[in-house]
Amino acid sequence: MSTSDLRASDLDLLMSTVAEAYRDDPGEGMPWALLLGLAELIPCDLGVCYQHHDHRACRTLLMQGVEPGGGREPVCGPEEPAPDDPFWQLWWQATCSWPQRTGNLHRVVHTGDFFPTERARRADPMSEVLPEMRYDMMLSLPAPPGEARRILFFRAEDPSFTERERQLAELIRPHVQEIWLDAERRRAGVPTLSPREWEVLSLAAAGRSYGEIAGQLYVSTGTVRKHMEHVRERLGVHSVAAAAAIAMPHAPAVRSR
Repeated sequence: MSTSDLRASDLDLLMSTVAEAYRDDPGEGMPWALLLGLAELIPCDLGVCYQHHDHRACRTLLMQGVEPGGGREPVCGPEEPAPDDPFWQLWWQATCSWPQRTGNLHRVVHTGDFFPTERARRADPMSEVLPEMRYDMMLSLPAPPGEARRILFFRAEDPSFTERERQLAELIRPHVQEIWLDAERRRAGVPTLSPREWEVLSLAAAGRSYGEIAGQLYVSTGTVRKHMEHVRERLGVHSVAAAAAIAMPHAPAVRSR
């Protein structure tokens, strides 16, 4: 991906958004600072929204959005299943399910990828369900089977989303996932561990001995033992198994060696 169209100010704002999101309260879904920063990074006259859907049950688990100008919409969800709702009836044929149908969660997609003309967009049945939404851009995130998590950017008026804006969304996407994982850890009360402590805990939870971990990480066995002592102290437990049970469901991506 070329970043030739990006400005230095874009990257400064992107990294500032990431930093503010880590400092902000985790909230119920995403830290508000993340959504507010995204709305400044990619302005939208209908706002920016985080959505978490259970598409098998035809229901929204959580929706959290910011309006133009920085207003915060009330967080809603979980909703009752609504299989008769036109949105869910059209889900599997609409563009909103493209990541689930293709298995491609990495590509950021927008209206122009599917509808080359305004006439084509208006012919889409979903345009009758969401008539106020003319353009949208979707940043998909990992989710359990049967679920969908994404950040959506909405516009009612021109301009349509540009390649520069897609590049910005693609650049921030891995940070968004890590911010959400960090928020989940904080909501669950999991103490902050260093990258090396997460790495050691991950290997220990996989059944590696301290000696094997030391050889893989090129450190001494004593160093590994000290890291695990710190992990157990911070989690308030006395065994690797207990530490793993508490922390590993919220673990960040660990770099393999």
